[in-house]
Amino acid sequence: MNDKQEAKFQELTGRPVGHLVCKMAVPTIISMMVTACYNMVDTYFVGQLHSNSATGAVGVVFSLMAIIMATGLFFGQGSGNAISRALGEQRQEEASHLLSTGFFCCFGVGVVIAVVGLIFMEDLARLLGATETILPHACGYMQYILIGTPFMAASLTLNNQLRFQGSPKNGMFGIMAGALINIVLDPIFIFALDMGTAGAGLATMLSQFCSFCILLYGCTRGGNLPIRFRDFALT
Repeated sequence: MNDKQEAKFQELTGRPVGHLVCKMAVPTIISMMVTACYNMVDTYFVGQLHSNSATGAVGVVFSLMAIIMATGLFFGQGSGNAISRALGEQRQEEASHLLSTGFFCCFGVGVVIAVVGLIFMEDLARLLGATETILPHACGYMQYILIGTPFMAASLTLNNQLRFQGSPKNGMFGIMAGALINIVLDPIFIFALDMGTAGAGLATMLSQFCSFCILLYGCTRGGNLPIRFRDFALT
């Protein structure tokens, strides 16, 4: 355990619970609110196209994004709780295994969702409620969302893992940075490059990738445990 990890351990085990709850809760609430804004931002900008089909396409794909977010939260909450307990008992090696295993499992499941979704994209869009007029817009938007699935899901896992390590601000900054990038890129791709709904999907994919990189970097700062493939173990 290095000095930063020791200082964090002393803070989380020695400070009053009320102080720690506020410190952890506020960044967590902000992160969750920002995550929910991705689809709202896309809907707003796509709505400026004055096309009911384009706006409907974003609504259709929101169901898929909900599944992706649930995947990230599933692995993040599960591994995060176990990581928190292991760190509280000063079992650093076990915590490192839990961290890397949760992250790589989530990323792997995200890859599977992306591959299967891209292969059966039109069928998936129809299953989610796309009509024949909405289908082209839904597929244009969905293809980029599917490509970015591993990064979107893993970002939510990393956000939760950072929070359970006592670094909720690192997770908040990563999530907020991605959301701000999405707000900037949406009008560029949708209007300036005339990509329509596909542009909204591309903007979301790139912003999620940026968020993923920032969160991954956050794992190397402030005494947090690093993500290492050699720590990955299913048993």
